[in-house]
Amino acid sequence: MFSKKILKGVFASFAGAYFRLFKKAKLEDALTVFLYHDVTHSPSEFSKLYKLNVPPDVFDFQLRFIKNNFNVVSPDELISGELPPRAAMVTFDDGVKGFFSDAAEIIENNAVPTVIFLNTEPVSGVIFQSGLITYLCEKEEGFREYLLSVVGRENIITPLFLNCTREIVNSYLKLSGKDFQDAVEGFVGPFASEDDLIKTSHSRYIYYGNHLYNHDVALTLSDDELRESYLKNMEKLQSFKNFTNLFAFPFGQPGTTFSERQIGLCLSLGAQKVFSSYPVINYTPSDSYLHRIALTDFNDTNSKIWYQIFYTEIRNNYIFKSMKKALQRKKPDER
Repeated sequence: MFSKKILKGVFASFAGAYFRLFKKAKLEDALTVFLYHDVTHSPSEFSKLYKLNVPPDVFDFQLRFIKNNFNVVSPDELISGELPPRAAMVTFDDGVKGFFSDAAEIIENNAVPTVIFLNTEPVSGVIFQSGLITYLCEKEEGFREYLLSVVGRENIITPLFLNCTREIVNSYLKLSGKDFQDAVEGFVGPFASEDDLIKTSHSRYIYYGNHLYNHDVALTLSDDELRESYLKNMEKLQSFKNFTNLFAFPFGQPGTTFSERQIGLCLSLGAQKVFSSYPVINYTPSDSYLHRIALTDFNDTNSKIWYQIFYTEIRNNYIFKSMKKALQRKKPDER
């Protein structure tokens, strides 16, 4: 009996071949932005749970595919607006160790311009906010019950970690008297160090972008909190010569993790472009607000990558129409 994964692979192969033959022309005047998080042979539980890791050999294959089928542009080319036909960008989020220990060398060998959107507070040893809230929601039964009691079951957004304001998390930590630092570090795996950032900042192909100071859900922040996190992170990143003034929202889901007003706020703070993690192709590359398509370890053949680009994009375009209304969702200080 065929497993679900095998059936998906067979379907993706046929679908990918179809899209490659009949839909490829749609990309001529578009910008396709690819998204990654981690590249390593030994992914953390966090990376495996949320399908964030791509093995180095698969990542190398994917970069070669992107180079062969697209014209990969740098942040400067994107900001200038002078893009070649079938333009593409490669991006990473967060700043886990795998990018610096494994992905960076593959990027250099393939000569592919790449932006990594960094949270610099975890680099200094402060707990990674995304790791903390996902750990509490996945591993700590007491926290899940506490969260439901504070937010109210009728108001809960799924997945659970999207409801975790700093106030709720800090209140639970104080109430429980527990220290989760070591547990979260084990769950997430190693983060980049200051030395990693300094060394990699000299790369010809790697650029640092803004991803907030720590990985907060932007929609749980007030305007002042979002502004402070954005500017504090930018101040740190500006000390590196490869900084580019591009911004990507943590978690990156329109209407669920950030609002339309917050896009405007980040642009007013100086961001040249703002990125989501919503998997659609950018048919108007001159827009200030752009989207990204994640590639995973599943996309290990040409057909499977074409499938990821087009099938996911077509499916999500239907959802995206309703997302435009969701972008109007208000932040806590507006309610």
